[in-house]
Formats: sequence, C-alpha cells, structure tokens
Amino acid sequence: MKFDTKEFFRLSFIYTLVVALPPMLNLIIRPLIEGDNLLNASDFSQIEIAETLISLAFIFTTFAMKIAISRFYYDYVDNTRDYNKLISTVFNSILFRGVVLLVPAYLFQDQIGSLFSQEALQDFGTYGFAAILIGVSRSINVTAFALYRNEKKVRLFLTLGFGVGLLRSGFQLVGVFYYDMSFIGYVYGTLIGNWAISLIILIYTYTRSGFHYDRKILRPVNKFAFPLFEYALFAWGINFADRYFLESSPVALGIYSQALILGRGIDIVMQGIQGASQPEFFSMMKEGIEKNTEGIRRVSNVMMAQNQVLIGLAIIPAMLYCLIFKTELQYAAGFIAIVFARYIPRMQYTVFSMPVYYEKKTKVFLWLNLGGLIVNLFLLYFLVPRYEAYGAITAILVSQVLLAVGIYLYQKSVIKIPWNFSKLFSYPLFIVILTALLEVIKIKLGLDPFITASIVVFAIFGSLLILYKNELQTALQKIWKRS
Repeated sequence: MKFDTKEFFRLSFIYTLVVALPPMLNLIIRPLIEGDNLLNASDFSQIEIAETLISLAFIFTTFAMKIAISRFYYDYVDNTRDYNKLISTVFNSILFRGVVLLVPAYLFQDQIGSLFSQEALQDFGTYGFAAILIGVSRSINVTAFALYRNEKKVRLFLTLGFGVGLLRSGFQLVGVFYYDMSFIGYVYGTLIGNWAISLIILIYTYTRSGFHYDRKILRPVNKFAFPLFEYALFAWGINFADRYFLESSPVALGIYSQALILGRGIDIVMQGIQGASQPEFFSMMKEGIEKNTEGIRRVSNVMMAQNQVLIGLAIIPAMLYCLIFKTELQYAAGFIAIVFARYIPRMQYTVFSMPVYYEKKTKVFLWLNLGGLIVNLFLLYFLVPRYEAYGAITAILVSQVLLAVGIYLYQKSVIKIPWNFSKLFSYPLFIVILTALLEVIKIKLGLDPFITASIVVFAIFGSLLILYKNELQTALQKIWKRS
C-alpha cells in the first residue's frame, strides 16, 4: 500500500480543524466571561477541577472504546450483521457504564465533596452529576467520531464535530450569563451543548445498526480494551493529579490552568493528526510491514513534524493571548513554552504506541503508566508545596519523557520497524530539554518570558530544517518546475 501524502494531509487538515474548533471557540469565550464582576482566577480553578472530574468520567465510560472500535472495525467490516451488532453494543456499553458511575456518585457525594478545600467545590451535588453526564456524552461523541474516521464518512464527521463546538460554546455563554455567574453555569452549559449532539449520534446509530447488546462480540473487545482502560486511568492520574495538589491555592491553579487550557488545544489538535494517521497506519500494517516499511516511516515522521510545527507556531500567539485577560490569568503567559513542550514526548508516545495497539499487546500500557503515575505523584508530593505550578510542570514533564522512552524500548521488542531515530526521538527530546533549561535560566536571571520562548521557537524550526532539508529541497524543486 502506497502512502498517499496528499490524502493524508487533506484528512489530517479536516480532522484537525474539527477537533480544534472547540478549543478555538473556548479562546473566544474565556475573555468574555473573565474580568471585574465576572469570573476570576479562582473561578477558573473550579472549572479546571470540574474538567478533571469530567475527564475521569469520560475515561470510565469510554473504556477505551475509541481505540477498540477503530481496531475491531477491520475484523467486522466485511460482516454486516456482526458489524451492526458491534457498533450498537459499543454505544450501549458506554451508556451502561454511565449509569453505573452515577450510583456511587450519588451515594457518596458528601464524601467526594469533602476531598476539596474550596467551599464551592465541597457541594458536589451541584456540579458533580452534571460533570459525569458530560463525561458520558464526550465518550459517545469521541467514539462515534473515531468510527466515522474509519468509515471515511468525512461529511458526517465534519457536521457533528462542528456541531459539538458551536453548541457547547454557545450554551456555555448562556449558562454563565443567564443561569449562574460561576463555574456552575459553565458546567451546565457544557452539559446541554454536548448532549444535543450525543442524542443525534445515538438516534443515528440505532437507526442504522439496530439496538443490540451482544456479550459474545463485546467479550474480545473488552479484553482488548481493559488494559487500555487501566492505562487511561493511570494516564489520567499523571495528567490531572497536579490540579488536586494545587486545588488549595485557587489563584495559582487558575493561572496554571489557563496555560493548560491552551496546551489542551495542542493536545486536541494532536488527536486530529492521530485520527488521520491511525487508519492509514493500521492498513499498511495489515498488508505487511516489510512491504510498507517506507510508508510507515513516512507517516510517523509526518506526525512528529506536524506536532513540532504546531507547537512552534502556537507558543508566541498563546502568550500574547494571555495578555488579554484583566485578572491574574495574564501571568499564564510565562508558563506557555514549558507547558507546550510536554506535548512533544506525548506525540512520541503516540507514534511508538501504534504498532503495539495493532499487535494487541495492550497490557504493557498498564505497567508503563503505573510507573509513570508513581513517579508523577512522588514528584508532585515533594515539589508542589514548594514550587507550586513549576513543581506540577516538572512532575508531568518527567513522567511524559519516561513514558515515551519506555514505549519506544518496548515496541522494539514487539515489532521491527526501522524508525528514523533523529526525526522521531533524539531531536524532539533535545527541544524538551532545551525548553526546561531556558525556563530555569529565565527564573534565575529574571528574563522576559518572550525572550526564552522565542529561542525555543527558533530551535524547533531550526531542528526541523536540519532534519527535513532533503524533503524541503525536493518539494521546492517540484514547485519550481511547475512554475
């Protein structure tokens, strides 16, 4: 199978545009709801804790079905009857897990609320059930979009993807200004916007595939997904534990969370890149690694290069964006470069994970992320009380690098793919280390964060020019000949 570069970039652009819309709209909404007599850094810290709970509910109810449905698509696509059963069963399993999660949340709502120090967060019943339902709707939406990517239903993917972004953002504004000028209004607005699309997806799914819950079909799917669920649970601890450690310092968490929100936009766009590459990658592996070695290398290199270009282009605009705010949130500009750097090892982890997913060797993710979680919690416990946000950043950065190194070493023993080590590993890791060193220098010397961030951007594009010099020369020659 020949790797179609033009088709890859076309789909990558489409998928990235769709998944990037919600965070882009969030960038518009945040300044509108922030300021005097509006929401401040403490309010945004509460939004971040609610998002932490939403993410946990999302992981539990999804149960790795986004990846599972993408992988088992290839096993059932040629059998219409069983394929329809698979699709319907997967969505019913998500709804079932949502109900299962709501019951203990209701019974232990007081105990859950007591885990927090902020008074607004202690009343779990006012926002917690809504957070869980948002997690369920996000599970439905994300799993459906993964399915539509495999089915190449681009128009449906676009329509529903844009619908989620527009409706969610619109109802968030309505919730804050007309329901409750606090994080509560924001949460309930998100709930209504998300479920408007989820209901459409469920109606479409049951109309097309019928209503099924086939345990025989679900058994191998769950067996595949369970280690990934455990991995996701540990990954949630790695990526969200820092919020809990900072929760007792609302202003610090609010500032830090603003940088994370912008970083989350990077993460979501990366999902679009992964969404375009995963079907291509799996198809090439199905036809044979030796036959498609060059294609596998190219799609992997393109993923890594897109990641770094995205980060390099986003750093300075994100910092300038932070200066729009009227409250302490403007100080988030100083964290942007180092927060964005964490998504370089995250993409490395994604690339080296794909062969492992295809070979269904998913148990390794449990042990890798358990180790990463232990390291993360250890560092958070000792660093956050002293360094606050920088302690949290250090913990997550170290954890992400260790995970990237770990999955790289493991996949080498599973499958033999001659990766380009410089493009995928050594040069990207150099950017991460350089960013961390510049952050230390910035703090010690009191430098303007725009100076050190500009050096990082220069280093990113300089390294890409070195790595992809031949490809760029070939592309320029083709353009020159056409002109």
